[in-house]
Amino acid sequence: MEKRRREDGPLKAPNAEGNVWPGQCCPAFEARANAPVGLRQCWYCRCSDFHLDKPKALDVGVCYWPKIRD
Repeated sequence: MEKRRREDGPLKAPNAEGNVWPGQCCPAFEARANAPVGLRQCWYCRCSDFHLDKPKALDVGVCYWPKIRD
């Protein structure tokens, strides 16, 4: 059985002011307007910042929960 990396697993609570990986998700997830329906990942969360408004997005983002970033 393949062991999952910690950064690929779900979060039990928001990692406020901490790093989040695109595929992670927590119970406080709030979808961005452009998020695919039913896809719950930090990459699409309104509380995360992956510098999506910059020329190059980050591989690892920052969770700003409970603040909304978009």
